[in-house]
Amino acid sequence: MATEQKGFSFGTQVAAADLRTKQFYGVKHSSTGIALCTTSGEPLIGILQNKPNSGEVAEVCMLGVCKAVAGAAITKGAKLMINASGQVITAATAASTIIGWADEAAGAAGDIITIVLNPATGIV
Repeated sequence: MATEQKGFSFGTQVAAADLRTKQFYGVKHSSTGIALCTTSGEPLIGILQNKPNSGEVAEVCMLGVCKAVAGAAITKGAKLMINASGQVITAATAASTIIGWADEAAGAAGDIITIVLNPATGIV
């Protein structure tokens, strides 16, 4: 069962688009607010914790133990990156932008798992 213990989060930015179906997905800053990550391997600011519509406050976990939506099967302990849909996946290459690691396994895409989020981990 996925759990969370957020170390650092903020909720002062607004959603740049309708993110009501993107809870536990990776997000980034945009010129108009918080937006879904849309490029595989891109850096993120954190994992979205609520379900905001455009213009509503987006609560984002930036560091710590949180829930995330898997984009594929993931082995416990695997280093993670973001895919082009904002989901976490196993880091593809040594040059991937690592955002943390899986604290539990995912059996398939769409599973909600516990991750240890540390975007400062960076490129490994």
